[in-house]
Amino acid sequence: MAEDAWRMYFAEMGGLPASIVFNDGIAKRLGDLPLTHAMKIRIPLKSPRGDGMTTREESGPVNQLDETFDKIITEHGGEYLGRVTNNGSRWVLALIPAGPRELEAALNAAAAAAGYAPEIHVEADPEKSVYWQDLYPTEDDRQVMVDMEVQGALQQQGDDPAKPREIGHWVYFQEETAAQGFAQWARDTGYRVDSIAPAPEAGPLWLVRMTHRGTLQLNDISGHSLTIARRAREGGGQYDGWESPVTV
Repeated sequence: MAEDAWRMYFAEMGGLPASIVFNDGIAKRLGDLPLTHAMKIRIPLKSPRGDGMTTREESGPVNQLDETFDKIITEHGGEYLGRVTNNGSRWVLALIPAGPRELEAALNAAAAAAGYAPEIHVEADPEKSVYWQDLYPTEDDRQVMVDMEVQGALQQQGDDPAKPREIGHWVYFQEETAAQGFAQWARDTGYRVDSIAPAPEAGPLWLVRMTHRGTLQLNDISGHSLTIARRAREGGGQYDGWESPVTV
């Protein structure tokens, strides 16, 4: 649908990495869906990596099966929500109408044809927790997701994420005193504060512009973005992201 917006982020589950792909756009219409049951399909991977994630060789077949499941679920009146890969398994998550026997049979047949043996769990879920609790990102998860997307866009322009460069950050506050307090924390933490000034383009807000030198390797940039965003929230502010020149 036009409202669909598929996004991906990484998290940690049970001490192991997890890859989550979810429909961000469906959040706006989720409450209106007349679907009362959650379906969770566990697909054991045939040859997972040591960290439980898919190998390059298996990612193609299991992703194809995932797309087939999406089509079957939709054809049976359900809504495919996303997937989680973790600890040697791929989980496909959906909302479905009651009475899923025909749907389960179709899913099992498709999986068998692809050489997989899924475990299908169905439970009543009027609150649609399968989406909000199992797929939807936390504020920290969403920040890392945005970092990944900006990093990817810069790499498409030829950026080398391992190259150090000056990276700018923006943080907005309602009041000058909060902005000044945050700026002092930034200086004490080792950031360069470039300006603290009213932000007329954003209404009656104060903008703190700050800079650090680092790389765009995900652990590096997200370490900064998460620290800044958390500190900004503690002080009543809002982190508005970072920017970097393309560095080759």
